[in-house]
Amino acid sequence: MKKFLVFLLLVGVVAGGLYYYNPELLGLEAPGGKVVKKKAKKKAPKAEDTATTAEVVAAADPVEEEEEEIEAGPPPSPLDFADNLEARAKAKAEGSPSLILWYGSDWMPDAGKVVTEWNKLEKKNLPVVLGQIDERVGTVPELNQREKLLPIGAFMNLPVAVLMAPDETLLGIYTGKTVKSAAAMEKAVKRTLARMPKYMELVEKARSADGLEGARAAAEALAMMPYEDAARNRQLKDILNRKDPEHETLFRYLYCMDHMGMYDEINAVLNGGKGADARFKGAERQFAEAEKFARKVMKAGKLNNELKQRWTSGLAYIYREHYMATKEPALRKKLVDTYRKVVAIDPESEYGKGALRWANYWDESFPYVFDEPYYDSGEMTVGFEKDWHVNVSQSVKGPGSYTFSLVPSPSKNGRLTSRGFKLFANGKHVCDANEPADKDTKTVTFNVPRTLKGRIEVRFKVQCHDGWFGCAGEMKMEKTK
Repeated sequence: MKKFLVFLLLVGVVAGGLYYYNPELLGLEAPGGKVVKKKAKKKAPKAEDTATTAEVVAAADPVEEEEEEIEAGPPPSPLDFADNLEARAKAKAEGSPSLILWYGSDWMPDAGKVVTEWNKLEKKNLPVVLGQIDERVGTVPELNQREKLLPIGAFMNLPVAVLMAPDETLLGIYTGKTVKSAAAMEKAVKRTLARMPKYMELVEKARSADGLEGARAAAEALAMMPYEDAARNRQLKDILNRKDPEHETLFRYLYCMDHMGMYDEINAVLNGGKGADARFKGAERQFAEAEKFARKVMKAGKLNNELKQRWTSGLAYIYREHYMATKEPALRKKLVDTYRKVVAIDPESEYGKGALRWANYWDESFPYVFDEPYYDSGEMTVGFEKDWHVNVSQSVKGPGSYTFSLVPSPSKNGRLTSRGFKLFANGKHVCDANEPADKDTKTVTFNVPRTLKGRIEVRFKVQCHDGWFGCAGEMKMEKTK
């Protein structure tokens, strides 16, 4: 058995990082908080061996080891905060909110910065009880149990901080740069605490009021939170669903589902059912009913910017599906206009940035602008052509004959349609390529009549037939005469 354990150890070292997943195999930590130390025990040579004792020891199997258990307490934390349960119990007894930091002191790359900033935070005199969940390497097997201690389930990347009311109702979740800055955390927590009285009043009403009145109070409380926080607030979501089981208020669609959940509901209307129960496909789908459903949800409750962007994106999705099924030009314009409404709500949000990309993608009047020599799959359109403007200013040196070529990457082998090549200088048309405008070609010739100054571009139409990530390569403008 011991030889087998040694074998496992060797395999783990070769594979790399086994200690992270099962550190007790390396004697770093054993279950129950015990450290296992190894004590060497040599095997004695057999009497019938003819070799010397030194030769036998040198050629023997690896030394066997016997285990010696030493009691050891939990590893020290660099933060002198109470642990999660202790901090929450103290907060409840004092009637104070609790602020719990969840991090990994011995594996997070920026753990030192987090510790430094949270030590500063301790001196800010915030009206909260500070606590921690330090997910050290050796505590990984306890992760699922630790998650159950907080009311919001699994997190994203650590570090994460959670603010809870004295009764452990979720108040706020803080991630990213906010958690790594004492000043940012102080500002964010104070902002959350400022809305806590009104929020907790609504929470109490949600718990005590019957039926739809309770559901409306829960929804109003959820609307006070950033959307991502509301989506993880199981306590209020449970109240809402329990007191409005038929979803008469439509609040479920606003506050009880994430981004993909919204698309599931929209598709259920479009297709006349979910999954195997769907009754419609293609152009038969219920586009008008889906649009009516989305607009009705958007009028059901108070929408913060995130919810406005989410459901406006849902409308854009309906228009996109309708356009793809029918190719009606008016639907494409409606699709682009709707994405631009998402951008206008908040250009700097993730929704705003994503919507801008898709608005430009579907907008026929919006060209993709490149500098030679590379084009990439991220700029591909599928199912329709897109205007490309390629800056070739560095390659055009005076009048003469020039060859412009598209050279697909051998690793991609994407099938491009490219046609209608023209040469422009400072936005003015100079000449056309030698090939007909409707011919699909990858190499054309331009006869440049004079010296051109300023920005010189080759403009043409492109479509990739192998999907959004199927085409990439080089663009070359070379003088031949």
